[in-house]
Amino acid sequence: MNLGPLVYQFVVGGIIFALGLIILWRAGDYSWARREDRLTIIYMLAGVALYFTIQALWHFWAAGTV
Repeated sequence: MNLGPLVYQFVVGGIIFALGLIILWRAGDYSWARREDRLTIIYMLAGVALYFTIQALWHFWAAGTV
């Protein structure tokens, strides 16, 4: 089973996602002090985690290991 594409997708995508969050934080566009901003970031991270889980399951299913 080749995990290269899955790992590449989430490493590169994760770096881009993290850079986006860092740029927004440094620009002062969100703050942990505001409840709405905290919830937005939590929802974004939960969405990425859910997407990763679905993609990983799909990848393993296609490889015949699930």
